[in-house]
Amino acid sequence: MDENKTTNTNPESGAGAKTFSQDDVNRIVGERLAAEKRKGEAALAEREQQLAQRELLLTAKEKLAESDLPVELLDALNVSSPEAMEKAITTVKAVIDKIKAENPKAVRISGATAASEVTATPNGADAQLRKAMGLS
Repeated sequence: MDENKTTNTNPESGAGAKTFSQDDVNRIVGERLAAEKRKGEAALAEREQQLAQRELLLTAKEKLAESDLPVELLDALNVSSPEAMEKAITTVKAVIDKIKAENPKAVRISGATAASEVTATPNGADAQLRKAMGLS
């Protein structure tokens, strides 16, 4: 049984075995650590950029609400930077204010009309629709 357990105590007997000096090992480990550090820094920078964009979107929502503008406009605004966001909101607000000033009727910019605000259609079309639907 002892014949099956042979140990190789001679390091030179391994054909093609490569040995590294301490300087080589230090250099290899240093290169690998530097590569991992670059990966971590890149991931951190990406997360910071995503966080900054989220903060900018939240700020834009707040600014829209403060300006009495619908939050749905957020998708149409340039929010790539704080300066671009401010300019876009200011421009939209100015255009909407101009439209409101030129048109004395109430202008609804946002969503659907409430049921209490629905008016009859001209020429009795509302009565015709109600009759066609069997509501009258």
